[in-house]
Amino acid sequence: MNEDWTPDAPQSQPQPPVGQQDKAKKWVSGAFDYLEMFAWSVFAVLLIFTFGIRLCRVDGESMENTLYDGQNLLLWSAGYTPQQDDIIVFHLTKPQADLQKTLVKRVIAVGGQEIVIDTNTGTITVDGEVYEDTHAVLKNRTTDEITGTYSTSLFRYDFDPATGIFRATVPEHTVFVMGDNRNNSKDSRDTDVGFVDERCILGKVTVRLVPFTIFS
Repeated sequence: MNEDWTPDAPQSQPQPPVGQQDKAKKWVSGAFDYLEMFAWSVFAVLLIFTFGIRLCRVDGESMENTLYDGQNLLLWSAGYTPQQDDIIVFHLTKPQADLQKTLVKRVIAVGGQEIVIDTNTGTITVDGEVYEDTHAVLKNRTTDEITGTYSTSLFRYDFDPATGIFRATVPEHTVFVMGDNRNNSKDSRDTDVGFVDERCILGKVTVRLVPFTIFS
């Protein structure tokens, strides 16, 4: 005996309550908001470090007793214009002197200024005014004994041995730099470095990480 047979209608899956659906949507929406915020934050940090802040490391003793070998520094570069007494980091490329490296030094004079260094008294004048050289350390290159006078062997141009006077006018768009450890620094007194082109300046040292110090 044949009987008509009709398949059972598929049973619908139970749906979560409306309140739970709203919570799930809010959670997903919130997750996307946080992800978007994170992405923008990463982008902003990359932008700042690319165009504003740089990280570098001190190599050598030329900036003692202000900076020491191995210390990490933060530089500010965006819109920076070098000023007297700033500590800067610059890229030096002198193939003929086998010098292709990054150096950290202090700005003593900027473009257009005349600098005079009296190696006998250890005094510096810029445009006729005495430069308050409170950061300088003048010591014997071999014994580290404080002498208060400059080592004349570091001056490779515009230096008068008879008077012990170095005199030079800084070309426009360049700066004259020296290390704070004056008698143990290869800097603008040497033709291998000379006047530093402003375009080679990577930035001004603003922060020393350890020990933490802010440089104005």
